[in-house]
Amino acid sequence: MRQARVVLGLAVLALVAIGFVVLSSAGGPVGLRTPPSFDQYYFVKQQAKWLVISLPLFFCAMFFDYRNWKKNPWLTVVLYVVIILALCAVFGFRPVNGSRRWLMFGPVRIQPSEFAKIAVVIAMSVFLDRVGWRIELFWKGAAKALAIVAVPMGLAIIEPDFGSTMVMGAAGGALMFVAGMRWLHILIIGGIGTVGIGSLLLANANRMRRIAAWLPDGAKSLLSTWCPWLGDLTVSTEDAREANYQLDQALIAIRNGGETGVGFGNSMQKQMYLPENHTDFIFAIGAEEWGIVFSLLILTLFVTIFVCGMIISVNSCDRLGKFMAFGVTFLIFTQAMINISVVTGLLPTKGLALPFISYGGTNLMSALISVGMLINVSRQSDLQRQREKSKISAVFHIKGD
Repeated sequence: MRQARVVLGLAVLALVAIGFVVLSSAGGPVGLRTPPSFDQYYFVKQQAKWLVISLPLFFCAMFFDYRNWKKNPWLTVVLYVVIILALCAVFGFRPVNGSRRWLMFGPVRIQPSEFAKIAVVIAMSVFLDRVGWRIELFWKGAAKALAIVAVPMGLAIIEPDFGSTMVMGAAGGALMFVAGMRWLHILIIGGIGTVGIGSLLLANANRMRRIAAWLPDGAKSLLSTWCPWLGDLTVSTEDAREANYQLDQALIAIRNGGETGVGFGNSMQKQMYLPENHTDFIFAIGAEEWGIVFSLLILTLFVTIFVCGMIISVNSCDRLGKFMAFGVTFLIFTQAMINISVVTGLLPTKGLALPFISYGGTNLMSALISVGMLINVSRQSDLQRQREKSKISAVFHIKGD
């Protein structure tokens, strides 16, 4: 699997490098308005600091034998409990843009939900490996797996952080599927999750206004007919324009870019027209300045990571490695596809960073840790195969003597 590791590393390196290049342009206007430095390269410098902090964690994830999570279950329990406590602790800090997602220590902000995704994958992988065939049972398998995912999802959605909630739920569901959970149980769990998230969406007037504004008129009519309890989904032109402002500006940026782009540093939408252009909507600025070449390159690199991750997962020497490699690959790829889908209007607007590219220290850190875990599974699997080959060779050598 060495070839998969090399290709994976090159794809990640390319995404990180592209992220710094696009951020140096997208973050300029916002940086000039950000105290105390008022520096157009403020966000690039901050992202570089986070990269330096993230690299040791990346190497720790790469060299810490993933099988230790199975050999020492208390490690998994401690990680899971710490993440849950961190998700609870965010409610003690002031909200930012209406959400309580961050632990704030002076100028440093940490988003626990980013690490919660990784914790869910680790906890689910260890549980699914230990439970074995009993995953086919509901109370001894499916229900416990649901509980592992449901607690951090519930805390994340209360913040509210619908993007992270979706990614955790998708990763958890995918792991349940590959572990062999019965379709009926998956449907029951999916139904429970859909009802729970749907209820919270209905209770959030702002979120429902965004979704209603995003839906085409035909879809709104069908929903009003089939689901009368949703009420009138009609949105005035003014409300629709306000709710879709961010998406409209992103689409303008992508249209401006066309095939070849307007050139590096020449984006108009970054001039305070497109909100969050250096974070959640940075893909639109890249597409505006570099055109369709940028979009295709980013998609190709994420697909490459997905393929390499699946190769590592399939060729892992044990079930735990298969689950972990699949889980972290699914996390990275799903988050990237959701972000790009939001920016291009395929999904309603929600806050979710583009891995390796969007500005955000916690996002970069968690993405690199995920890649480190992938490489770890690949390395340990290769080492295990080498040891087995050595034993076989030794046996034949003794017999030959």
